[in-house]
Amino acid sequence: MTLSLTRIDYTAVGSTSRGTTRLLPVLDSKQTQKFVVGDHDGILHIYGMKKDDLQLFFKSLPGPKISKVVLGGVLGNQKDKIFIAYESSVKGYTRKGKVFLEFDTNLLDPISSICVLGPDLVACAKDLYHRYHDCRDADAYLAGERVMDAILLPTDSSNVIAVLACGDSAVRVLHGGKTPTLLRLTTIPTILVAYREGDVESRDRILVGAIDGRVGLLILQNDKTLRVTWLLNNTGAEITSLDTYELQDGLDIIVGRQNGIIEIFAYPEEDDSKPVLKYRHNCGESISTVIGGIVGDAGYSEVLVTTYSGRIFGLTTKPPGLLEAGQDDGMVAKLKLEIEQLEQKIIQERESFDLVTDVLAPPILSVNYRMLINKEDASYTLSIELESPIDNVLLHSDTPVDLLDVESNSAVASLSACDPKSGNYVLATYRCQINTNRLDLRLRTIEGQPGRLQIYVTSQVQPKCCRRIQIPIPALSFHSRIHKDENTMVLGGPFNELNLRGSFTAAEIHAWLSLALPDVPERPHLENGEGFLIFTSTFVGTMLKCNYKKGTAIFMGENISSIMILRDILTGEATKRKIKLDVYCNVIEGSVSRVLDLVLPRIQAAQKLQEQIKILDALQEWELNTIPDQLCPRYQVLLKEETKLRSEFAKDPDMLERLYGLITDLYVDWKRAKGGRRITSIVASEKLRPAVESRDITLLLQIFTGTNSSIDVPASSPPHIQT
Repeated sequence: MTLSLTRIDYTAVGSTSRGTTRLLPVLDSKQTQKFVVGDHDGILHIYGMKKDDLQLFFKSLPGPKISKVVLGGVLGNQKDKIFIAYESSVKGYTRKGKVFLEFDTNLLDPISSICVLGPDLVACAKDLYHRYHDCRDADAYLAGERVMDAILLPTDSSNVIAVLACGDSAVRVLHGGKTPTLLRLTTIPTILVAYREGDVESRDRILVGAIDGRVGLLILQNDKTLRVTWLLNNTGAEITSLDTYELQDGLDIIVGRQNGIIEIFAYPEEDDSKPVLKYRHNCGESISTVIGGIVGDAGYSEVLVTTYSGRIFGLTTKPPGLLEAGQDDGMVAKLKLEIEQLEQKIIQERESFDLVTDVLAPPILSVNYRMLINKEDASYTLSIELESPIDNVLLHSDTPVDLLDVESNSAVASLSACDPKSGNYVLATYRCQINTNRLDLRLRTIEGQPGRLQIYVTSQVQPKCCRRIQIPIPALSFHSRIHKDENTMVLGGPFNELNLRGSFTAAEIHAWLSLALPDVPERPHLENGEGFLIFTSTFVGTMLKCNYKKGTAIFMGENISSIMILRDILTGEATKRKIKLDVYCNVIEGSVSRVLDLVLPRIQAAQKLQEQIKILDALQEWELNTIPDQLCPRYQVLLKEETKLRSEFAKDPDMLERLYGLITDLYVDWKRAKGGRRITSIVASEKLRPAVESRDITLLLQIFTGTNSSIDVPASSPPHIQT
């Protein structure tokens, strides 16, 4: 890291959404830039520096929550017009705060993303893209997937190119009324930003940020297809904001993440090389916007940052010691005054909530939460954030879940005894420390047991307010959901098949799938009345294809356990609604080999890692780790790699047990699918244990097919895992 930046706190507004802060352009590069920010109170603010002091130049009246702020203007000129999106409308302001446009898009859902390019305005809501030319309908596209972000690129003709980041891990390119071209990614893109140098934006280069924390550069080809030039593979928290700006010694890539981390990378000189990390800062709460410019002092570049709670600060290249004589005392006095004002504001807020409120309309906490699946270990990360410090978080689950440790979590956890018979499996309370606005939790579910998480959040500032959040727990941990299209060829197999026939509709089956699979689109994407989705198992890597239409649904999966779990859930939902189903299940012998080929190498790696940890523990217990020179070469190598091995083991210490349990469940479900006598997990585990520990695939296949069922197992030997 070669970049040195100093943090300067500017001001605070209400809670903000992503992409709601913009820097207004200036004619002279030596001038400071004003910035505009919109918040959840519906207020648009315009700030700027005057006589070395931050001043508010414009403030609109409160209104509906502002979901997006973008800049626009006449093509070829500076973008100095401000456009805000709220509900299903767009409003335009001049840089002085005068309203010049009020436009109702007539979209049924709230606008999630907008983009303005000359006379063209794009508004996206859920899975719908709509473009307006001079506020008149131009074209529309139903993606069938949630549109995460959208940008417009100019062309040599009067047409424009729209690029959409979609929830099915795809980036779509729309060119007029033609069929969109498509680029498949290995993760869900969340942010699209046109590459820019100064105020000049590229026509063919696009930065993309993903939900798993990766950043990449896309180049638009002449045939309107996209190509990935480089991709940063360092996964982490979700990307919430991106920008390019020359801070110091060349162009930089500015990255804002959902966990509060801001990173700056040196832009590579060649397309085939990758960016190098220059700077990292953690502000402790999720980032709404990062943008490069000159804000606090003319001549010094900086990164302007807005957080979810509304804090606005800069990371400036100006050295902290460059203050004129006599400014120190004035600055200290100013800071003391600001602290007193904030303390008085906190007292007033607490007093207002101590008053008797209307029980029919209690105040509601604004909570920013997200639950994402981790592909590495098939766990879920639950992030909870308030605009004020969190007091307590109570978590309740009506299905078994394992709560995992999080290094960054400093909250004090308390687990209560639960009665599973009454539908209470987990009841945990997290008490946060003072000034903690964000809490990260990790949990792992059990395959085949869907349910619901209920989360209750209270604030230290508003102790009488409580917000309840309900999050469904899917039965299967899958990801990489994609649609069927001409540019996608899905390989895999052999596949077991589940065929359902009955008096149901495609939309009905689609709704039932949301109980079993994560991130199923709210609305089905049907082509000629038929829906098609493909998922990949997060833990195993097997595939599941879903093909459904009115009266018929076909599901094909490499893992028979996934097919049986899906069968149980779908037939259960049909029974609740008194819908008669004809169920056919075709089991393929080769599917077992496919799953074992994926799992057995991981068992071998997990066994080896566990053995290495046992050796390191023994060396530490006998204090032999202090004399490595007297040990054999093998142990010397282990001691050199101890930190790496222990870190890897700490990520998932129960990995071996989980893999054993996976094969046990596979055997139980295999017997169920074949129509044989149902056996318990304990019996199956005892029967499979010798073959699993030896990793003998031939012996395992013989047990599955029943050609070698007379394996002697000591009756007193405990199973490796029970489900």
